[in-house]
Amino acid sequence: MLPSVGLQQYGSGGLNGFGNSSGAELADLRKALEAGYAITNQTGGASLRVESLEASLKAVTYTSKHIKLWKKIPKSPAYSTTEEYNQVLSYGATGAGSFTREGEVPRTQDTSYARRTALVKFMGVTREVTHPMTLVHSAHGDVVALENQNGILFILQQIEGSLFHGDSSLAFDGEAEQWDGLDSLIDVTSFIDVEGNSLQEADIEESTNLVIENYGYPTDMFLGTRCMSDLVKTFYPRERVQMPSPVGGQVGFSIETMATQAGVIQFNPNVFLRQHPSPPAAATSPNAPATVQTIADGGSLAAGTAEWTKQLGVTAATVTFGYAVTAANRFGESAPLYQDLTVLTAEWNANQALVLDITTAVAIGANPPEYLNIYRTNMDVTSSSDPSDFSLIMKVPVTTQTANTAMTAVAVDRNFLLPFTEVAYVGEMNEQVLTFRQLAPLMKMDIAVLGPAYRWMILLYGTPILFTPLKWNRIINIGRV
Repeated sequence: MLPSVGLQQYGSGGLNGFGNSSGAELADLRKALEAGYAITNQTGGASLRVESLEASLKAVTYTSKHIKLWKKIPKSPAYSTTEEYNQVLSYGATGAGSFTREGEVPRTQDTSYARRTALVKFMGVTREVTHPMTLVHSAHGDVVALENQNGILFILQQIEGSLFHGDSSLAFDGEAEQWDGLDSLIDVTSFIDVEGNSLQEADIEESTNLVIENYGYPTDMFLGTRCMSDLVKTFYPRERVQMPSPVGGQVGFSIETMATQAGVIQFNPNVFLRQHPSPPAAATSPNAPATVQTIADGGSLAAGTAEWTKQLGVTAATVTFGYAVTAANRFGESAPLYQDLTVLTAEWNANQALVLDITTAVAIGANPPEYLNIYRTNMDVTSSSDPSDFSLIMKVPVTTQTANTAMTAVAVDRNFLLPFTEVAYVGEMNEQVLTFRQLAPLMKMDIAVLGPAYRWMILLYGTPILFTPLKWNRIINIGRV
């Protein structure tokens, strides 16, 4: 019987044609042939591998379909930086009679008019692409066109937020960069307060009734996506499925409109309408103001319209809140300063407010604060420096400024807006009620080429105008389920 012949018989003669190499030799061979996964410091086969990048750009942030109010608001041309308009306040004296005796001349009644003014504001962003970047093979097409599109989306997001929350009173010199959004344009008496409860059908019915009582016809409601989801959940107990359930049947509930006694309104869930924001952990811009220096209890005020008892159900003698204050200007806001303050039950019973005396930093620098953001915790969350424990409740304009001198401001907290709640908006979307006056539409303006780079601005000039402030209202302090 012939002896078997194995690979070991070929190793002693230095033959390795059958792959019987040493471990080190085989490792080297594998490294030379494997593609691997390395992205940096590629060697061997990895250096020959062509990387595969998906040709379509994936958006992980908002897109144009998330912009709701800007798309729906009627646009009209502006012809000056100061837009004036007249309002008809009444057709005659309220309560005046119009019956006459036979042959008697009817009494004279005059129409009441008012002249209003809206100032055009200016928004813009600069984009830049180097010349070499335009020469390389880009994975996603024309780089200039891509950056132009991204710049437009950035401006649209800024416009959308400002149409709701813009406030022209936030200026120390009487001329703010912001226009007035719906929060400022809607009449201060036109709101429904749900006091921290989630949104219900009855709240919407009451809100639309306010509109029609002021001679409007409500058509639209803008609310946060979370708020909309909570509203839909209230319909789940009423949902019915036909039995037997069809194969591949669909369950769930979705609503787009609501029939009210004032008419059918369209729901516009908006991803930019969320809970009142928390303060930033650090300054949001190098040109933001310096951090606020002190927050102190400013004492009590005379009886007012404070609402400390709503939602809180206080029985203790004292309740402590944490406050955070940031200084802000058109560039951004500072890091927050935290302080605990106590509210006495006696003050609550007397409907008094908690007063905050705020002092800014002594060296206010080249970019001074224009207004202060006031954030508050929920009840008895104290000694916290976690931004997520705080929620915006008000903004206070800075009224006086002197270079390199500390300034003070007073914030009066009457508990009007509750922290960690949302706001919804209901009204008539009609160019006779609400419009956006454009001095210049969204446009691209090139900047002179002074180096090997292309720079351009994306600009918009305009301002929203609410001709009839009572034909819109807000539903405030909306909580979550």
